[in-house]
Amino acid sequence: MAEPKWKLQVEQLMACNCNWGCPCSFDAPPTYGKCETALAYRIAKGGYGGVALDGLKFILVAAWPKAIHLGHGRGVLFLDAQATGPKREALEAIATAKAGGPMNIYMSMMTEPPEVRTARIEFRFIGKRSRFRIGDRVRVEFEPMQNPVAGEDHFLIGQLPTGLFTKSEEFFSAKNFRVA
Repeated sequence: MAEPKWKLQVEQLMACNCNWGCPCSFDAPPTYGKCETALAYRIAKGGYGGVALDGLKFILVAAWPKAIHLGHGRGVLFLDAQATGPKREALEAIATAKAGGPMNIYMSMMTEPPEVRTARIEFRFIGKRSRFRIGDRVRVEFEPMQNPVAGEDHFLIGQLPTGLFTKSEEFFSAKNFRVA
């Protein structure tokens, strides 16, 4: 039996433990030797088969002992508590890459599939002041990168013509990146 067809427009937020710009995005080694990340997604519009997923969210919290592309990662996947029944099944299929798609980049670099949990997810996609959280367990807030000499805001937009998730990406600094 063929997998249901799906298509999504998402808002993506990503924070990691490295210096600005996430070196793994450019096939470079992590700043401090290991990669620790939290990736949050909100489905702006789309569905899986006949199941509408508009507004649902998921967060992957993961760590790799070296660069992501070297594998051996582990993680926890949090699915939006608002997703129940067929919506939860569809969201899980997409978020775990069981339905294929770009999340397979992360899933294929893990030692075993991530533990899947349900959570109430807060997600605000507002440029340099974006944020996401799961109660006190996951808290990520962004701010502009600061010029270390002048103290002024730096703005970086990366053009990634071969990018899997996006062809253009805005980069900010993680003001707060906490996973408990």
